[in-house]
Amino acid sequence: MKKLLYDLFLTPSTMKTVLFCLLMLSAYVASAQSFTVTPADVQRKESFLLMRDGTVMKGQILRQDSSIISVRRRGGDMSFVEADQVVSVTSKQPAVVGGTVGQTRYQTFIFRDGTQLEGTFVSRDSTMITVRKRNGRLTYFEPELLLRTDSATVATTEAVDSYPNRFSTWMLNGQTAYNPAKSRFYYRNTWLLLNEFTYGITSFWSVSANFVTPIPYLLVRDTYAGGGSSYVQNNTGISTRFSAALGRQVHLAVTASYRQPSGYPEGRGEGTFRGLLTLGSSQNNITLGYGLVTTRAEFPSYVNPPYYSGMPSYTMRRIPDRSFLTIGLVQKLSRSLTLISDNQIRLANANYYEDTYWKTALSLALRIDRPRHAFDLGLSGLINQRGDYVNGRQVNVLPYVAYNLLIGKP
Repeated sequence: MKKLLYDLFLTPSTMKTVLFCLLMLSAYVASAQSFTVTPADVQRKESFLLMRDGTVMKGQILRQDSSIISVRRRGGDMSFVEADQVVSVTSKQPAVVGGTVGQTRYQTFIFRDGTQLEGTFVSRDSTMITVRKRNGRLTYFEPELLLRTDSATVATTEAVDSYPNRFSTWMLNGQTAYNPAKSRFYYRNTWLLLNEFTYGITSFWSVSANFVTPIPYLLVRDTYAGGGSSYVQNNTGISTRFSAALGRQVHLAVTASYRQPSGYPEGRGEGTFRGLLTLGSSQNNITLGYGLVTTRAEFPSYVNPPYYSGMPSYTMRRIPDRSFLTIGLVQKLSRSLTLISDNQIRLANANYYEDTYWKTALSLALRIDRPRHAFDLGLSGLINQRGDYVNGRQVNVLPYVAYNLLIGKP
């Protein structure tokens, strides 16, 4: 069993195969959730499209081009819908359970590059237009990018327990390339232990600070990552991130964080840099990332016994850098449930670190979405390097519990 785990996850010859299979599986799962219209839907004069956010669009389906469905609504107005946001298409008004049917006024924002966005106007200043999209998420764009706006009225349902994933920036332990909303505070807690506060300064820049809950027993009791006091110091730090959108379905982000690990010389802490690529919407996407951990800290390496005077007893060696890959999947399953998989593979060994026994981290959880907060419940597995055992095991499975909170008005 141990040899099988090593062959699957730890040897360089199979690592590329594992990454490729995970990527293909993620792409398959994402594409499987994309709705495809039938010839009968196109021939029908009037159809009702039930969306994942609980709304219902009424109109004539003209065609489907790849992932975009074109719909002509009453009055001749056109609407373009992402196929992965459609749950079903019927010839009759879908039954409403626990909600009411009404008419909601939306605007279609048409940009100079030909893309379109549906939502309601929120505010405008000299540099930015703010729009609330139909899934409830705020989006921002520069006025000079806008060509024109069209108005339309669609039938909607105000269904109970229909909430978007408002924490699309975060997976479980990692992040996507989506930036937190501008001028919004976020709070996250993992295992009732790790705390993180994040603030969106602009639509593309945010800052964060994280610390450990000061539970007294952690200061004296050993944990998975070493002594309690070391754990507190090792998980306290600051970070920042910059994001950019290359389109509605492609986002890039760069993050940088700093911490002062226990035992490191003062002022020579550890920096972590990540590059992230997210493909898909904020509710359904795949994230690929590369990370680098580096430090200027040096530690003595003894080359001769201390009593031997012919040569220096030690030399100073810089702690080597280490790199890793991340693969994540976010998939909206229902009106209030999101599936999240967050995985990391370390590309090199680094024996100077207390928390680097593991080589591969795999995690899977369900996010229960609510209007202003969400709960994450799942499992996190750590596969240690060959020959390294933690708590007598080479594979450790831990429960994953987290809480997400949007501070202030959503």
